[in-house]
Amino acid sequence: MRNWRAAIPSILAMVCIVGLAWCVHRLQQIDPFARLNPLYADAGMGNVLVRFSETEVIARQLNAPLWHMKVLRADLSRDRQRWLLDGVQEAVLYDNGKPAWRLTAAQALYEGASRFLQVADARLYGNPVRLTCSQATWRDQTRELQCMGIIQGFLRDGEFTAQTLRYLGGEKRLVAEGVRLVMRTSLEPVAFLQSEPPRQNTGEKQAKTRRVEVTFKRLEEQQGKTRIGEGLVIRDGDTIMTADRAEQDIEAQVIHASGNLKVTDPRVDISADKLTIELKEKRAVLEGNVKILVKPKQSEEQAAQPTSEETRSLKTEMREPVQITCDRAENLYQRKIITLTGNLKMVQILKESGKTRTLTAQKAVYNSRTEQVQLIGEVHGVDEKGQELIAPEILVSVKEGDEWLRISQPGKMVIFVEEEEETEETPTATPPASPTTPPQQGQR
Repeated sequence: MRNWRAAIPSILAMVCIVGLAWCVHRLQQIDPFARLNPLYADAGMGNVLVRFSETEVIARQLNAPLWHMKVLRADLSRDRQRWLLDGVQEAVLYDNGKPAWRLTAAQALYEGASRFLQVADARLYGNPVRLTCSQATWRDQTRELQCMGIIQGFLRDGEFTAQTLRYLGGEKRLVAEGVRLVMRTSLEPVAFLQSEPPRQNTGEKQAKTRRVEVTFKRLEEQQGKTRIGEGLVIRDGDTIMTADRAEQDIEAQVIHASGNLKVTDPRVDISADKLTIELKEKRAVLEGNVKILVKPKQSEEQAAQPTSEETRSLKTEMREPVQITCDRAENLYQRKIITLTGNLKMVQILKESGKTRTLTAQKAVYNSRTEQVQLIGEVHGVDEKGQELIAPEILVSVKEGDEWLRISQPGKMVIFVEEEEETEETPTATPPASPTTPPQQGQR
């Protein structure tokens, strides 16, 4: 008897356990929304299992959030695989449990089986971009965002439009194609040998930055540290720069461009193998097969005015374009100093005669503030007449009204002097005068 009573607690515990297991089993089979189906079917929502108003929907995987939305209305399909979300007021897309993008949208559709979220008329906010697009998709498993349709937004450098944009969460990469970027800056670092800033429209205030349009076939940003552009075209007023590839170190503020590198401008044309711009140092460097064509600007009156020996000056002698080739060209654009080095050669072809002027040196330094050129190392100049100037170093001032040339070390000049030929004067023969009176005798 005592043994039976002692077994009562164990028996009750077993009964309770079995009862709880049966309740859990029944609850799992019960559809808590089944009784609402007829109501929704009568309202014309036959495929809707249940509707929530002004609610929050959270998608999770192993307690890690995938996305989180506050919506005005949420409809769950009868197969429980589809969520239709209207009026997305606030949403967060997570990458490895951390917020990657925030968005608002007119509507969103989530496919539970494929883990695929699709939003329409979305506004997205992520580092370093804010954008709007007509359609965007987010995949939970790969954490990949893709925007399509009309894409407009703001990057850290300015406004942009794009044909497609993708965010690859696993690699922390942002890739866009067909990009057109409008920013406030200038091409001053690569506008070599320009002594005059581009003119602005009358009435506009002089500004340090201007509207610059940049287009890319493909633009990629990696983890907010590196930006890579392909098929680059930059337009800054009349200045156009093209390159096959450009890479920017965002933290170090250094830009490298290469491949069919060209700069065209009304005043100068440039080509080189490689361009490096150090934004912190205010320095731009061209390297490899550097070619610079300087096209002096002159008015129609100056072009029509003939030059004589009296009117010749350094300014008038530079009316014709000058082709410069060298290995390296450096522009300290804040200090207005340009340095050309390595196999430096300047060639000027005169249109009228077709003759050539050449100048070679090891180094040339041009200071646009003082308008002085310093030629250093084995300076050798030959003009169209074949006259030569050879010196270790020459300093030239091209400032209008203060033009001069100074040679501070021993040099050599070869000058051709035209001598006039001397001709002997032939005495003029005069006929003898006819006598008026007969000659006297004895007079000879």
